[in-house]
Amino acid sequence: MQPTIPIDHGLSDKVLGKPELLPEASGMPLLTDIQFEALEAGVARGESLLVSAPTSTGKTLIGWWTVASAIEAGYTAVYLVSHRALAKQKFEEAKRLFLGDFLAYDRSAIVCATGDSVEDAAGRKTNAPLSSVILVATYEKFLGCLSVGGPPRDLTNICFVCDEVQLVGDKHRGQNAELLLTLMRRAGWRQFVGLSAVLSPGDAQALASWLGIGLIRNPNREKALTIECRTPLATLSVSAGPGFEGLQQQGPPSRSRDVMGVIGELLQQQRNPVIVFCMKVDDTFDLARTWAQSRPAIQIDAPAGVDVEQPLLDALRRRTAYHNAELTEDERLFVEDRLASGQVDVVFATSTLAAGVNFPLGSAAFASWKRWDFDRQMHVPIGRDEFQNMAGRVGRMGQAIAKGHVVLTADGVQESRQAQALMDLTTQAPLGLGITPEHFGTLTLQIFAGRLCTSREDAFDLIGSTLTASRERERNLAGIDHWRDKLFSQIDRLVDIGCLIELHGQITVTTFGVAVAHSGLKPETAIFFIEGLKRSSAQLTQLIDRAGNGTSEDDFVFVLSHAAIRSPEFGIVGGKATRILNWRIGRNGPVPNPYATRLNPILFDQPWVADAGAANGALQLTEWAAGTARGQIEKIVAGVRLGTVQGVARDVSWVLTGVSEIISSVTSPTLADESKPIALRGNGEDVQDVRRLARAIRRQSIRLGVGVPSDVLWMSELRLPGLQSRLRRDDIMSLRRGGLSRPMDLMDGSDQADERRRIALGLQERGGIANLIRNAARTWRQDDRNHSKTMHLRRADRLMLRDQIAALYEKRGTDLEQAFSISLGGLGIPCQPLDVTGRQGFPDFLVSIEDFIPIVVEVKSKVSDQETVPLNAATEVLAASELAGLRNNPCLTLCSPGVDPSVPTFIEAAKRLCVIDVSDFCEAILRLHEGTLTRGGFYNWLTTPGIALAEALPSPATR
Repeated sequence: MQPTIPIDHGLSDKVLGKPELLPEASGMPLLTDIQFEALEAGVARGESLLVSAPTSTGKTLIGWWTVASAIEAGYTAVYLVSHRALAKQKFEEAKRLFLGDFLAYDRSAIVCATGDSVEDAAGRKTNAPLSSVILVATYEKFLGCLSVGGPPRDLTNICFVCDEVQLVGDKHRGQNAELLLTLMRRAGWRQFVGLSAVLSPGDAQALASWLGIGLIRNPNREKALTIECRTPLATLSVSAGPGFEGLQQQGPPSRSRDVMGVIGELLQQQRNPVIVFCMKVDDTFDLARTWAQSRPAIQIDAPAGVDVEQPLLDALRRRTAYHNAELTEDERLFVEDRLASGQVDVVFATSTLAAGVNFPLGSAAFASWKRWDFDRQMHVPIGRDEFQNMAGRVGRMGQAIAKGHVVLTADGVQESRQAQALMDLTTQAPLGLGITPEHFGTLTLQIFAGRLCTSREDAFDLIGSTLTASRERERNLAGIDHWRDKLFSQIDRLVDIGCLIELHGQITVTTFGVAVAHSGLKPETAIFFIEGLKRSSAQLTQLIDRAGNGTSEDDFVFVLSHAAIRSPEFGIVGGKATRILNWRIGRNGPVPNPYATRLNPILFDQPWVADAGAANGALQLTEWAAGTARGQIEKIVAGVRLGTVQGVARDVSWVLTGVSEIISSVTSPTLADESKPIALRGNGEDVQDVRRLARAIRRQSIRLGVGVPSDVLWMSELRLPGLQSRLRRDDIMSLRRGGLSRPMDLMDGSDQADERRRIALGLQERGGIANLIRNAARTWRQDDRNHSKTMHLRRADRLMLRDQIAALYEKRGTDLEQAFSISLGGLGIPCQPLDVTGRQGFPDFLVSIEDFIPIVVEVKSKVSDQETVPLNAATEVLAASELAGLRNNPCLTLCSPGVDPSVPTFIEAAKRLCVIDVSDFCEAILRLHEGTLTRGGFYNWLTTPGIALAEALPSPATR
C-alpha cells in the first residue's frame, strides 16, 4: 500500500475531493501499489495502459479515474465489461460517482447497453448510446453499436476502459471482443485502459504491444490469500499477499474434507460469508437445503411485489442462499442485496457470482472443481484462469476480512497434481485464441456490413491484423495462409444466401445483409423466419386482426416463440448455436399442449411433437407473456423454474427483435425488388402481410421481456421513486385483474379510484405503493416528453431549428397542424392540405415523399400533457381517407402528446395505419436534417402499420 499519491498524478481537485474516488486513511491518501503505479504512468493524464494485477488490487478505481479525467476534459468515456450483470453493477456505480458532481444530474448522459436493452440513467430507452457522455456496455453490444453502418474512422474523442480484457482469448466469446479491439485499434482512441487479473507476463506484453500501449504489471495481492487443498494424506497450501507470491506449504491432513465440515470450520473461524462454488446448478439447491436444515431460523419476508420461491426464502431465513442462472432476476437481486448487507453466512453458487461482480466474501470452498466434458465424456478440471478468478472473489479490497481463505479437496495422486496446478498463483493460463476459422461465418458478414472491406483480399487483410493472426504467425511458419480458403468459403456462403453481391472482384453488402448484421442473427435464421412468415402470413395476420382478443395474441406469441427456439440460433445450421435451450425443458418429452395441437398447421416446423423442447418452451413462454402466475408456469414442465423461463424469454425476445428489424428493412416499399430476399419479391398479398407483421413481432418481443399482455405493457415503463424503480409484473397483473389497464384508471385521484387500486393490489390500507403508482402514471408521459423536448431543442439549436421543434411540442389544434406542415416544408417535402373549406370530414394533409405513394395524415392533439389521444380519434384518418377517395393510401395519425398506450393491437389491426407521437416525430425530423436518416427510411418508418417509435428508426446502416 502507498500512503501518498505521485507528484504528477493528474487527478483533478474534484476527484481529489471525492472520497469514493480517492481512498483515505487518517486523512491521507491510501492507494494500492498498482493504483500508485497507474497514476505514476499517467492514467489520469491520458496515457494508454494495460494494467495487469491480481483480483483484490483495486483495478476498478483505475478505470473510474480514466472516466473522470475523460469527461472533465470534454471527451466521451466507454466502459466495456464482459457480462450483463457486471454492466448493470458498473452502471449503478457510474451513476453514484458521476451523475451529480460531474454531469449536473443529466440522466441522459449515462447509458447502459446490453443485449437486454439500452437505457439511460432515468430508465428511458434510447437508440443512440454513442451520444452519451458515459457508456457502460458489454463487448458484444458495443461491437454492434460501432460496426454496423461503418464504424467511425476516428474514435479519438473516446476514452475506453476495457475490463476483463483477457476476454479476447475466450474460446466462446473472444471473437467478438477481438474484432471490436481490431476496429478500435484501426480507428484510434483518445485513451485506452485495459484491466486484467489473469494475464501471464508474456501474454500481457503481447497484448500491450499489439494495442500499441504501455504495460504495468504487478503480481502482488494487496490482501493475503491462502488456498488450501485437503487430500487424504496431507494439506497443501499456497499463500500470496503483500510482498510475497506463491508461498507453498505442506502440513498434516485436515480434520474435515466434506464440504459441510469445511463450511463449519470457516464459519467457526469467522470467515463469513462463505461462498461454496458448485459446478452444477442442482448442487447449489441440494447443498443449500442440506446446510440450512440444521441452522436456526429468523423471520424474513420478501419485499412487497417481489416473487421469491419458497425454498429460497426458507434458506435465507437460515442465513443461507443459493445463486445460479435458474433464479429469476428479482431473486438474484434479493440474494445479492442480502449478501452485500451481511445477512447471509453461506451462499452456494455457480460461476454466476464470480463474473467480476464485487461482493463482501470472507472465504470460499469448492464443492467441486471439475465439469463434465460432453465431447470427452469425462469430468475435467476447470481452467486455471477461471479457478483463480473464482478464488480471487474473497479477501478483496474494501472488505472487512483481513485475509482471504479458499479450500478445495482432492483424492488420489492425479487429482492432487491437478489441484496444485490450479493453485499455482505464480503462473497464469495462456491466453486462448479469440478468432479462429470456425468464427469466420459471423465475422465475415460483420466486416462487410461495417463497410470495412470491399473485396476478398481486404477481408483477409483485416482478419490478418487481429491479435490471433499475429500470434499465429509467430508460432506457425506457414502463417495464416490456411485461413484464406475458409474465409473465402464463408464469403461464397453469404453471396449464395443474399447477404453479399460480388461483381468483378468487388463485394457490396445488400440491404438484407446489413439488416442481418445489425440484428446479430445468423443469415439462416433470417431466411427461416422470412419463409415461415410468408407461408403462414394469412393466418398470422388474422391473429393480429382480432384486436382485443387475448387468445389470438397468445396464439401469435406461441407461433413466434416456437419458431425462435426451432431457428438456427438454437442449432448448428450456419455455425455453432448462439443460444442454448435449458436441457430440463424437453428432457421428459412433450407435455400436453393445446396451443401446439391447435396451431400445428401454421408452425414453421412440423409436427410439433418432434421437438419437445421447442414445444414445451413455447408453451411456458406463452403463459409467461400472458401474465400467468408463477406457480402455474412452473407446473407446466416439472423441474423448470421461472428463472429458467425468464432466461429463455430473454433469448427469444432477442431473436424476435432482430427478426422485426430485418422484416421492416427488407419489406420497405422504397427498396428495389431485386434487393430483397427472393421470398419477399413482388407485391403479392402475402408479402404485404409479412410487412404488416413487423411491428406486431416487435411488440411480442417486448411482451416476452416483461411477461404481461399488450394492453398493460405500458405500465412496465412507469418509474417509481425509491428502490423499486419499476412496477413489478405481479402488481401490473393485479391492476389488470382489477379492471385498471388504461392510464386514466391509474391517474384518477378520486376516493373511489384510490379504493379500486387498493383492492386490486391487495393492500390493507390506502396510500403507499398505490399512491406512488398514481403519481407515476400522472407524470410518466409528461416526464418523458419534457426529457425528449430538452434533448431535441439542444440538437435543434445546432441546426437553427429551435422554433420549429418547439412549435411541434407546444402547439395544439390547428396551430399544431401548421407546425407539422412547416416542419416538412423545411425539408422540401410537399404537404398538401385536404380539409379546406367545403371538404368536411376530409383528412388534414396528403404528404408526398419522393415518388412513393402519398401518405394521408391526420393531426390529433389534447390540451393537457396528462391526456392521451383515444383510439377512435387515432383511427379517424381511415374513414377520412376513404371519403377523400384515398382508400388504398397509407395513413398516418400524429398525436400530441401521444396515443392511448393500452390499444396497440387495435392500431396494428387497422392494416394501413401508422400512429406516431410528436416526440418520436421530432426525432425523425432532426435526423433528416442531420443526415442520419434518408427519406426512403423515413417513408418506410411512417408507413409500416402499427405504432412508430423513435427506437425503431432505421440505423445509419439500414436507412
